Amino acid sequence: MTEAEGQRQGRQLLTAVERIIADTDSLIALSQQHLSRARERHPDAESAAVEAAAGEVLRQFARRSAVSGGLTAAPALIPGLGSLVAAAGGTLADIGLVLKFEVEMALVLSHLYGFDITRPEERQIAFLLASVGTYDAQSGGDVLGELSQAARAGKDAVWTYAPREVSKMVLSVMAKIALLKLSKGMLARALPVVGIAVGSTMNHALTRRVGERCIRDLKTRRQLVKPRVAKQPQSAAPPRKSPKAKVGKPARKARKAP
Repeated sequence: MTEAEGQRQGRQLLTAVERIIADTDSLIALSQQHLSRARERHPDAESAAVEAAAGEVLRQFARRSAVSGGLTAAPALIPGLGSLVAAAGGTLADIGLVLKFEVEMALVLSHLYGFDITRPEERQIAFLLASVGTYDAQSGGDVLGELSQAARAGKDAVWTYAPREVSKMVLSVMAKIALLKLSKGMLARALPVVGIAVGSTMNHALTRRVGERCIRDLKTRRQLVKPRVAKQPQSAAPPRKSPKAKVGKPARKARKAP
């Protein structure tokens, strides 16, 4: 498949996922719900409460991803046409559903770690967190390192990129995911019963790994971004203007005594 075709697949996948993402208010409410419960268990340690809440978020979305993996493989139970749908359409549907849950998970985790997910740039970062984690977990590679090298920047510098650069990176990784998933996932899902078990188990493990990666990256990002903001010098107060001298008639020169 050509690079242009891969970009087209990636753009379609990204658009499909964007359309089915839960609204921001519900994700913030979910984050606050988990954090509230965790604070009851850790009333004197906010950091421990955040870690406990993050673990619960990870487990919740891993279960959702597992269910989607089984459902998208279910057509394989129907002989003939069902196997074909499971091999092609089911695989494509599963990509979108898994990424939906993983992006939502990244958004909820981002809110837990103090980032404002109502901002469009934070949503882009969440897409990048989920897509990079998904691709690396399946390929065993380091796509973030590759993209950073291509941009001639440090690996951690991606968290300070401009929104437009982040958007380009998301599209590039989405294209890689689409090609990788289509090549690896088709045959296993076409097998009746086995495809359901394989899809469910693989999705659960994948989302857990992506969640663990998101937590690590968010901790790194918080260390990089917040201290950098805090160290910015405060704008100095403008210098006080010296009062203007009153403009009046020039004083008359004293006459010399005769």
